Amino acid sequence: MPRSGWQVREVNWLIRHHRLLAAALLSTFILSQMPARVLTTFLPATLTLSGLSGSVWSGQAVRAWTMIDGKPLMLGRVQWQLQPWRLCWGSPLTLTSEWGDQIFTSRIGMGLSGLTVLRDVSVNFDTSVLREMFPLYLGGTLSGSFERIEVEQAGLRQAQGTVYLQNAIWTANSGDIPLGDYRIDVAGNAGSADGIVGEVVTENGALVLVGDLNLSMGAYAVKLSATGPVARDDGFRRAVSMLATPTAEGFDIVLQGQL
Repeated sequence: MPRSGWQVREVNWLIRHHRLLAAALLSTFILSQMPARVLTTFLPATLTLSGLSGSVWSGQAVRAWTMIDGKPLMLGRVQWQLQPWRLCWGSPLTLTSEWGDQIFTSRIGMGLSGLTVLRDVSVNFDTSVLREMFPLYLGGTLSGSFERIEVEQAGLRQAQGTVYLQNAIWTANSGDIPLGDYRIDVAGNAGSADGIVGEVVTENGALVLVGDLNLSMGAYAVKLSATGPVARDDGFRRAVSMLATPTAEGFDIVLQGQL
């Protein structure tokens, strides 16, 4: 039975490139047999993995942490799954880290230009993690779900998803002040005219926030209006006086600057 044209071309291509194909298959097989501990050779000095098991393609670390400004950030148990046939396209790496209620999962890919693309991102952590590194007086649980995040050398380039701040409190010296639950709908490209915009929505609470956050190439802007019982509380207004401008119903926060 005669072969069709595409079958002939396919056979000819295999004949011409059989050595290259065999080398690629052999390299893939060798890499798949490498133990996970080989990864420590290529990790940055700020990232530490312990209790490694599995292989380069599929493995886990019992505990992992990274150093940020000289302070450790615990990542907990880390698992990864690498699909080598997607190395040149798509998102070949599936990564998960868990440390108590602190959870991060994502599919990750990297382009030849150095652009890192994260898909199906899910994250959850307590804001106390941030207070270890920044003078943040905000308590609560931060979680997020993103369809896509793009990061380049200059920083965040694109994002599409939603961030939630639940059971938010202001951790004042005189006592914690309950604020509420909030949602930030994030969309856009940092290189566009509007940049990446996060629209702030108050789902419930004694502090009602309305406004947006904006991130463009190397710059940021915050425009929020606060109303509700907490916004009219004299003690809270004094606590945020360095950032806020008083209004009849509460206060406004308008900030902008360079990253």
